[in-house]
Order: sequence, then structure tokens, then C-alpha cells
Amino acid sequence: MTSAVVDSSPIHDSEVSGTIASLRERFEAVRRSEIHRVRGRLGDLSSDQEDVVESLSRGLIEKVLQAPVSMLLNAAAANQSALIVETVRRIFNLRT
Repeated sequence: MTSAVVDSSPIHDSEVSGTIASLRERFEAVRRSEIHRVRGRLGDLSSDQEDVVESLSRGLIEKVLQAPVSMLLNAAAANQSALIVETVRRIFNLRT
């Protein structure tokens, strides 16, 4: 069994920030896609109901992203971000 070797050299803050931005973009794309997918089943929604759907879906995304973003920021602060950045990029299939 072979395992990938990950460079453990420090990663610049811009790479951590870029990974966080890519992660948020990926989740936002999924959120929008899923709302679009079920939009027909929701029927006619009032403006308030539309706002609730948007708020709920954005809140879910923020909760899900809380742990990986925190991990990335903590690793960057401890100069241990290379492995964490690579792991997050691989798990979520983000651009490198």
C-alpha cells in the first residue's frame, strides 16, 4: 500500500486563506444547487419564506464549515498548515 507524501513545509497565510475561500465557494455552490433542485417542490413562497430558506441554508453551511475553517486557522497560527491544507483540499476536492 502506498501513501501520499505531503510536504510539511510552512504554507503562506494566503494559501490558507485561499483554501478557506475555495471551501466556502464549494459549499455555496452546493447550497445554491440544492435550493435550485428543490425549488419546484417548494411552490410559491412569500418573500419572508424565501428569506427563511436562504437563512436556514446559509446557517447550515456556516455550521458545517466551522470545524474545518477553525482547524485551518489554528494550524496556520501554529505554522503547521501544510498537512491540514492538503488534507482539506483533498477531502473537498478543491483546486490547488
